[in-house]
Amino acid sequence: MKIERDRPCRRRHLRLTAPLFVTFEGQRIRAKDWSLGGIGLAGVTGDLPEVGRKFNLQLMLPFQGYDISFDVEAEVARIDEKQALIGFRYVDLPERSYDLLSYFSEDLIRGQMGTIDDSICRIDVPVTPISTKPSADHISETPIHRLPIKTILMSTLYVVIGLLVFSHTGILIYSNFMKLEISSSVVSTQLQTLKMPMDGVVHMINFTEGERVKAGDSIVQFDDLKLDRQINAAKLRIEVAKNTVWQLTQKHKIEAERLKLYQIVSRTDRDIARARLSALREALRSADAHYARIVKLREAGVARTTKVEEASKQQALAAAAVKEAELLLERDTAMNEASSRRHYNHKIFVADLDMLAVELEVAYSALKVELKKLQHLDDIKARHVIRAPFDGRIVSLYKTSHSNASRDEPLLLLERDNATTVTAYLNQKEILEIGLNDEAKVFIPALNHHISARVIKIDRSSLYLNKNATQYTWHDAKERTAAVTLDLQLSDVDAVHIRAGLPVVVIFDRRETNDIWSAIKGFIGKELVGKNDGGTNETDKSI
Repeated sequence: MKIERDRPCRRRHLRLTAPLFVTFEGQRIRAKDWSLGGIGLAGVTGDLPEVGRKFNLQLMLPFQGYDISFDVEAEVARIDEKQALIGFRYVDLPERSYDLLSYFSEDLIRGQMGTIDDSICRIDVPVTPISTKPSADHISETPIHRLPIKTILMSTLYVVIGLLVFSHTGILIYSNFMKLEISSSVVSTQLQTLKMPMDGVVHMINFTEGERVKAGDSIVQFDDLKLDRQINAAKLRIEVAKNTVWQLTQKHKIEAERLKLYQIVSRTDRDIARARLSALREALRSADAHYARIVKLREAGVARTTKVEEASKQQALAAAAVKEAELLLERDTAMNEASSRRHYNHKIFVADLDMLAVELEVAYSALKVELKKLQHLDDIKARHVIRAPFDGRIVSLYKTSHSNASRDEPLLLLERDNATTVTAYLNQKEILEIGLNDEAKVFIPALNHHISARVIKIDRSSLYLNKNATQYTWHDAKERTAAVTLDLQLSDVDAVHIRAGLPVVVIFDRRETNDIWSAIKGFIGKELVGKNDGGTNETDKSI
């Protein structure tokens, strides 16, 4: 005997061919087969639907003279155009319909099918059996009007507690996800360290520690050693120039007195030259006459030729002496005319008032230049004053009067009077959620007062500055090493009460650090702005 073994069926539900009628697109068709997962229709007229399309099917299951109908939503799972076959898959099979089909399919196979009354009651039977017959025994025991006080109280209690819980939850969500609350904040003011601008000596400090100053007040006077040396050198040059001027003045005065005597000498020299010229002219006339006589005697043969030559020589010497005397007289006359300004001693000019006047003018000019230089240096020294940049109070003094100080060495610490800023200290994660010019709320617990503020400075790494290495070094990201400076929007009344050092709590609006969420929020913001602009334009047009 040969035994054939078939492969086990992998279907989840058994297919049945029991009568089941389906109304599909106005056609009442008997199902080819059906199961708990779907149904197959054969002999469908018309065009077959596409796979995946959904339909509402009306199923009618005949049983012992009863027609049990119910609606099912099904989806086309497969089609066969040759056999005009459509396979449906249930999409939404109600629980009662599922129980009904399950009962028919399973009990029909097992052969345990009962009567219809028993089947319907078995389907509708509840979990807890109760009597289906009404009873009126308890009506007399129950009052006609009963106020559910306990129910109302408990409901009210639950509602109140629920509102409190949801409100608290909403506040927590809003404060933790939408807001950033920083308690490590303090009202601060501008602190400025006044430093020595150059190497020098602190001459005088006009204020003491704790005193208040006004903007522009002279706080520190200092001396520049290099400038002092230049001033001393300029003063020395001025003394030399003054001495030179005095010497030239005295020399000019003396030479002017001497020229009075030189004028007498010049007149005497002129008179002597004139008298000498007269005498030489007489000698020349005598020489001419003597020469004429010798020539006549020579012609007479009385005188010798040597006498004639000697007489001619004497005549020439007398003429040369006259010429020389004329030139000397001309010179002495010219010198006498200029004797009021200069004197010539027949070799050199021993006195010249014009040259002395030029030298004196040059000396005066040099003295004026040195005086201007000294005035310029004194002006620079007068500007060697450190003035208060604003109204405030001197917090600390680092130097005393008449002490040496090098360039950029701190002299004092000045604190501004009006405290208009708040410094909030954040960690490295929180600082990423803050933006410049963001609006924030500042709560001052000591005054129980809220003030608006605006972010004016974000400093992430200044507290990481390594003074020894002059570079920034990274520390733990959880440390509050980032600083945010906020400008307080103070009124005149608030400015009187708020002082530096008050603890505050700053509430920021969180910024999104995720690029995707930031883009979404930016897009939503633009849409809202566009709608608002559109509404405004429509309003303007209507106006």
